[in-house]
Amino acid sequence: MRRKRYYKMRSYSPRKYSNPFFRRKRVKIRRVSLKIKILVVLIILVLGFLGWLLFFNKYFEVENVIVEGGQKIEDYQIYNIIGNQTEKNRLFFFNQSNIFIFSKRQAKKEILKNYFVNDLKIKREFPRTIKILFTERQPVAVWREKEDYYYIDDSLNILLKIDSLDVSTAEYIILKNSLNESQIKTDKLTKKVAVGEEYLKACLNLAKEFEANGLEIDRICEVNKQEASVNLNIINNGPKIFFNVEEDLGAQFKKLEVLISEKLKGDKLNNLEYIDLRFGEKVYYK
Repeated sequence: MRRKRYYKMRSYSPRKYSNPFFRRKRVKIRRVSLKIKILVVLIILVLGFLGWLLFFNKYFEVENVIVEGGQKIEDYQIYNIIGNQTEKNRLFFFNQSNIFIFSKRQAKKEILKNYFVNDLKIKREFPRTIKILFTERQPVAVWREKEDYYYIDDSLNILLKIDSLDVSTAEYIILKNSLNESQIKTDKLTKKVAVGEEYLKACLNLAKEFEANGLEIDRICEVNKQEASVNLNIINNGPKIFFNVEEDLGAQFKKLEVLISEKLKGDKLNNLEYIDLRFGEKVYYK
């Protein structure tokens, strides 16, 4: 019977023997040189100084606002918009009084929200000036709701809200909303009178007809969208004249001419309360 042989197993410890299989990798520690440390500190200081110089130094605070292109829009109205914006912050703690932080996009949005202008441009003129350039749309009439007055263009866009005191001497015909419900609607950044351009054309054309026929009106054309009608007043306590916007205005005015020439001669016209031309060939007056 064969005997089993036992062999002693040798164990190698990395602590006792210098066996290459048990050598630990040495981690090389790279030390940053003093020159690089100084350079980094200098870069941080320079960037900090530039940041302070550009964004917090009073030398670059907006002090001048130049407005070009205003006619009916007064310069101070644009100044107020820019002034209010310079008091607001941007990116949490940067104040827009600084010319670099001032947002041209926000200023443009606010101006277009209040005024209908063309070719609006906003420029920075360093170190402390903001320049506003635009072209005004020309008004053709005035829209009135209650005691508020607005210039409007030929597409019924609201150009500018105006002081009611200026309206008394205005050369424009005034379209007065006779309904309690406002007819001014907002579309994105612009405001528009939503009654339809046919009402504007009716008031303008009728005003010309009255003037051509020697009939003086008080230049207030009342608009009633619900009844599809407009009416104008003859001055010196004369009657209101009602027209149907959806019918031929020329034919209605012709009926008025015939009525005045045949039945309302002299002072008879001014003694009437109204003349209604809206119902076909019939004419009602009181």
